[in-house]
Amino acid sequence: MFFLNCCKKVQPLLALAFLACFSASASQTYMKPGQSKTLQLAEPITTVFISNPEVADYRIVGSKSVVLYAKKRGDTSLVVYGKKARTLISSQISVDPFLGDLHLRVEEAYPGSKVQITRFVDGEKATYILSGEVPDEETLDNVHQLVGSLVGTDSEKRIMELRSAEGEKGSGDELFVRGYSYSNIINRLKTPASNQVNVKLTVVEVSKEFSDSLGIDWSSLTLDSIINRGSVINSSGMFNLLGFKGGFDAANISTVINAIKNDSVAKVLAQPNLTVLSGEQASFLVGGEIPIMIRDNDTVTVEYKEYGIRLNIAAKVNSQHKIRLAVLNELSSASGSYGYNDYHIPTMRTRRSSSTIELADGDSFIIGGLLSEEDKEALTKIPFLGDIPILGALARSAHTERNKRELVVFATVNLVKPVPASSKRIRLPIYRRSTIEQLFLNVGIDKDMRENRLSNDANMFMEQGGFAK
Repeated sequence: MFFLNCCKKVQPLLALAFLACFSASASQTYMKPGQSKTLQLAEPITTVFISNPEVADYRIVGSKSVVLYAKKRGDTSLVVYGKKARTLISSQISVDPFLGDLHLRVEEAYPGSKVQITRFVDGEKATYILSGEVPDEETLDNVHQLVGSLVGTDSEKRIMELRSAEGEKGSGDELFVRGYSYSNIINRLKTPASNQVNVKLTVVEVSKEFSDSLGIDWSSLTLDSIINRGSVINSSGMFNLLGFKGGFDAANISTVINAIKNDSVAKVLAQPNLTVLSGEQASFLVGGEIPIMIRDNDTVTVEYKEYGIRLNIAAKVNSQHKIRLAVLNELSSASGSYGYNDYHIPTMRTRRSSSTIELADGDSFIIGGLLSEEDKEALTKIPFLGDIPILGALARSAHTERNKRELVVFATVNLVKPVPASSKRIRLPIYRRSTIEQLFLNVGIDKDMRENRLSNDANMFMEQGGFAK
């Protein structure tokens, strides 16, 4: 009884061992030309079959041992049979000087990645195909670059260029590496899901405008001041300083002395909300186009130049879910024109900056320092009288205006995913037409309408931008 129980326990173990041995044998084997391998079997060998002896061949060295050796690049199949035509080994042999090392290096560098490398040969040209699934886009690019560095030919760096309105790409930060391409490598690797990056930006122009006007402005005299306070110009049209009734006092001169100071703070120029796939780019432009006449011999053509607020971004997410972001922002406007022959060519005032940074999900950053300064001076005076030293100050008015502007960009980046249509997280506000009386007197508005106005559903929806973290 004890012997039978032992047999019942041993038989399943032997079956599992045989299945494991068979499944391990039915596999892919990579070899280099000139390399050999010894295959040890559990049963005596009766027959060995190899489909292409010119690529690889074998030699039986024992009743349970066979040596397999590779000759040249190519593919072949090996099948070893035992007693009763039982299949002991069934293996696909790929002979390539690099294929075995490729699998080994990819497995060592990125364990857990399900990368398969296959090769097709057309004469002397070999093409490698990468397939399978990797955890993220950074691993996908790194595996592709690793294989390309070993067997790739005619490599080409694919870059993402963030160009300004003039078409200038510059150097350094504006160049964003997208990846590499090789003429003999086909990349079919996939990731479980594509990352999407949402960038919320606020473009603010911080201005400090200072104007100072001080002097005698005779043009500010009104008919009332002439009749009630006296005329400063007599009947013959000559200037008469003593024409003020009651004398030249503070009450009278306040009508002609002008002293003004103005200060301005800031204004929001744009608040774009852009969403871009990892490894891609997005652009934003608020402005217009200026036509420019270009003459070439007797031919006149018109080209349009964009102006306004331009923003170009490119994003890429790495394996640690860090977001690498390239930003090119530009603010341009027409500042004047100059004449050339019969044409008036506009001049542009442009402020531009570019930067490449790395942020975590939800981080923010600020780009500033784009300063511009403008000074304007004006002098108004009565001819001849305004040129008299000291006393001439009573016949002229000076105006100085100084504008300082700084362009500041505030940005927040988030990893997002689309919200399904069936989601109940988004509640769109309901708008109803109101009459002038309802808007002005705030009457006749039902409770639902009032609560809808006061709710933050619309703001939340706009902040989400149709996406959710």
